[in-house]
Amino acid sequence: MIRTITKYDKPKIIEIMKLFRSESNAVEFKSIDNEPYWNMLLDSIIAGQGVCFYEEDIGILMAVITPSIWCNKTFTLHEIAWYVKPEYRNTSIGYRLLKRYIEYGKALKEEKRIKFFIMGKMPSSPDIKYSKFGFRKIDESWIQ
Repeated sequence: MIRTITKYDKPKIIEIMKLFRSESNAVEFKSIDNEPYWNMLLDSIIAGQGVCFYEEDIGILMAVITPSIWCNKTFTLHEIAWYVKPEYRNTSIGYRLLKRYIEYGKALKEEKRIKFFIMGKMPSSPDIKYSKFGFRKIDESWIQ
């Protein structure tokens, strides 16, 4: 059952984030380990500065609410991690996590808490057609 996290889930979420990092193409992050920061970030998400949908010991979809670069009073929801453990891929869990995120983003927009919400796609991510979920591509990120 997908649910939002509590403070008691933080150790398991950090472990899932380490798995996420180990599979990513961002080698620049593989040696960075700052669990006090992760605890702080998760505390802020739990307090309402974002959301982390969690299927216990299977996967997460985590996002943060931040001000827009154009106006500090205009907020956006940014997905920062979407991860399902390998043994649970090719099931419906990834889709169900994404669906919860979309429902949450739409609710925040309707409540006028955010202007828009964003879904990222890493090169190591599966080839999902985000447009069929109502997203449109606006940019790409590059790293050096």
